[in-house]
Amino acid sequence: MNLVLKSRVNLILSLLLVVVTLGITSCNNDDDVAPTSNIVDLARSNPELSTLVSAIVSADLVTVLSDGGPFTVFAPTNDAFAKLDPDVLNTVISTPSLLTALLQYHVVDGKVMSSQLQNGEVQTLLSGQMVDVEINGEMVTLNGSSMVTSADGDASNGVIHIIDEVLLPSNFSSQTIAQIAASNPDFSILVSALSKPELSDLLEAANNPTSDLTVFAPTNEAFNAVLGALGKTSIDELPVTLLREIVQYHIAGGALRSDQMTNGLLPTLLPDESLTVNTDNGVKINSSNVIIADVNAINGVIHVIDAVLLPSYAASAVGTIAEVALFNPDYTILTAALRKAELLETVSTTDNLTLFAPNNAAFIAAGITSLEGLDKEALTPILLYHVLGAKVLSSQLPADGMAMTLSSDQYIYLGYLNNQAVLVNGLSNITGVDIEKSNGVVHTIDRTLVPPAGDVVDIAVALANMGDYSEFTVLVSLLASDTYADITTALKEAQNITVFAPTDEAFGKIADVVEGLTEDQIRMVLTYHAAPARVFSTDLVEGQILGMLNGQTLKVSAILSDLIVLEDKTDENAAVTEVNIHGSNGVIHVVDKVLLPVL
Repeated sequence: MNLVLKSRVNLILSLLLVVVTLGITSCNNDDDVAPTSNIVDLARSNPELSTLVSAIVSADLVTVLSDGGPFTVFAPTNDAFAKLDPDVLNTVISTPSLLTALLQYHVVDGKVMSSQLQNGEVQTLLSGQMVDVEINGEMVTLNGSSMVTSADGDASNGVIHIIDEVLLPSNFSSQTIAQIAASNPDFSILVSALSKPELSDLLEAANNPTSDLTVFAPTNEAFNAVLGALGKTSIDELPVTLLREIVQYHIAGGALRSDQMTNGLLPTLLPDESLTVNTDNGVKINSSNVIIADVNAINGVIHVIDAVLLPSYAASAVGTIAEVALFNPDYTILTAALRKAELLETVSTTDNLTLFAPNNAAFIAAGITSLEGLDKEALTPILLYHVLGAKVLSSQLPADGMAMTLSSDQYIYLGYLNNQAVLVNGLSNITGVDIEKSNGVVHTIDRTLVPPAGDVVDIAVALANMGDYSEFTVLVSLLASDTYADITTALKEAQNITVFAPTDEAFGKIADVVEGLTEDQIRMVLTYHAAPARVFSTDLVEGQILGMLNGQTLKVSAILSDLIVLEDKTDENAAVTEVNIHGSNGVIHVVDKVLLPVL
């Protein structure tokens, strides 16, 4: 090789060496340059991750994944999200807490490149939830099915590995609490309860993906056990208001897993009622056992229990005389009244009682169609007037006599109608007897009892001062005069008295006669209107002779349907127009004519 040629070859080799050296230096400088895009920006730069980016924004995780870290993100593509059931996807996206949990399950603390991945489980940011990693050659699979399709997306605060399926936590459910219950035949009674119109808001909450609830779900066997103990065969035999409160008592706010429970009280959706949790040996809720725990729903968690939970007021009533009213849809007014007057506990826990229980129709028959406007003070004496402070079976009820109630020493009067049916205060029929319970006995009645306002004179005075209803001003004025004070005293002090009270109109009919009567004759007239016994209209029979206070007798001339006719000493008989105005010491019947004795 000549000198010139040799020089050219050396020059070319030197230039190549420089180029190669520059190339290597340039490549090494590229590898050493730190990435400038954070995880969120890197994801935004990839159109295949737009759904993931939207989810990150919706879950308010942009700041965390932009500034925090380092993190490893398993990033599902748009196609991966599209593989989810549309209803599930919509529910997840519309439920912030659920969306946040799902995204946390795709994030691992620390920067883990694909070369650093190992077979086994890796802890995610979702507490207690792991992702299972399996490496087979160059193939990386997560949770057995999701493939890493593009690895090592380097970011300033971590790394992104793109995957082809969304990862679902082990406790993830695509169904609501209501849907899980409806799909399990063991919960058909609970589902039937929730399906009642009066419980529609509870069903809506159980079916709302955005709810966050803990439901203690009794099985059908548990419901049948409590129904059997109550003598029922179906929840349809329970008052729907009570059923609603029972269901509310099985629901707590917030999704509480069994490992999050501690001994103590757990408030429920039923106001002022809490469950007692005991975790010393398994999980007990009140006296029931959790037999299946942590059934996850998209809107909470279900724990299956082996007994129906009853609110405290209902639990204490079981087996007592209060049970007769509380668990019967025909006695909802009585139950509401007892609860409003705070007497339900009294009739549940006091021993040796007799309850005369009026059903709903009985309240209506007595003119009580609503408890509105009746407070505790107004209801208490009425309700206690239905209770005797001793257990009295039907065989022990007096044929004709008084019984003291718990209402401020007020008495009720019991008597037989034609020696067949026992009546209370002459108006209320005893329709059922001897329902014996642990603390007493219940007799059912068809008309609510009303405590007497006072003795027969007090009632007459009250009626005389009732404005347009003032029917007895003449009678009351006579009784109020000093001349006849002894008669008034006798009427007030009598233990059992019946007064046939003439109206003002009745006195008006004999005004000319009264003007000619002497004081003694007026005394005879007044005492001829009272009998020394408590005689209700139902005790009167045609032809009956009543002995009166003046020593003469009064005959029941006829009983025509609802009309009672009294035989007067004159040619005109008297009609009883109102009956059984009950007083503390007797009863008043209104008559349309002044009864005239033999003078």
